[in-house]
Amino acid sequence: MLVFTQDSPYNVQYSTTNIRCFDQYVKYSNKGVRFISNQTGLKAVQRRKLVDEVLDQLMGLIQSGQYKKDEKLPPEPELMKLLSVGRSTVREAVKILVHAGFLEVRQGDGTYVKMPSIGFQSVQATLIPQNFEQVLEVRRMLEIEAAGLAAARRTDADIGIMRSRLDLRNEYLDKGRYAEYVAADISFHMAVVEACHNDVFSAMYKVIADGLREMLSQLILDTRGYEDNTIYHEAIYMAIKAGDSDGAKRYTAQNLDALTGKHGSGRGLKQEDLTAN
Repeated sequence: MLVFTQDSPYNVQYSTTNIRCFDQYVKYSNKGVRFISNQTGLKAVQRRKLVDEVLDQLMGLIQSGQYKKDEKLPPEPELMKLLSVGRSTVREAVKILVHAGFLEVRQGDGTYVKMPSIGFQSVQATLIPQNFEQVLEVRRMLEIEAAGLAAARRTDADIGIMRSRLDLRNEYLDKGRYAEYVAADISFHMAVVEACHNDVFSAMYKVIADGLREMLSQLILDTRGYEDNTIYHEAIYMAIKAGDSDGAKRYTAQNLDALTGKHGSGRGLKQEDLTAN
């Protein structure tokens, strides 16, 4: 994709195939020209599904550091005007980024950047489609260890958060709302990490969260494993709830192996592993 600023046709940024998965198919935005206002960093949306475009722009501004951690976003009416979109589009995009852990809504105050922008550009440079093996390697280390720690340290409140996020993930999947599904899936894993009650661990996982969103957006192309993948997530949740660290780590490893084709499917799980919650 080529990106030009309005007042400098020579200020060009190029990115290879920029893959996003929203709604019921994957769009490849590797062609076309975008014009960005240097004053705000935002542009009127003209192409692709509106929510997708707004997501791309907001994420780009967060990643570039233009919107820094704890910085307040422009109010909703201003975003609507700058982006030339309606209220529902802005709200849906913000909701997705909130679920993914990049933004937080402070009641009566506004929407703030939650994800730290420091180091984003250097980290993001490695979290691209060509380096999925590296992303998976880091994800594996973090998620397996997090599952074990969460099972040992989780509180009742942590369990409630995990359950609600897992239910939301499954609801979006059932409805074919794949953008929200990806965000909710990351949100569930973030809840597992946060149940470790280790701030450094949480910060490390948040740094790769956007890379996970990219990766999951591509994996979602293959819909055959959705049911099995959901079974693994339920097993992870139940093991953490039961305080079974070994089980939580085992199911997390099997889930990641299944995603990379190294471990059959979730059909190997026994029904008793998924007792009623």
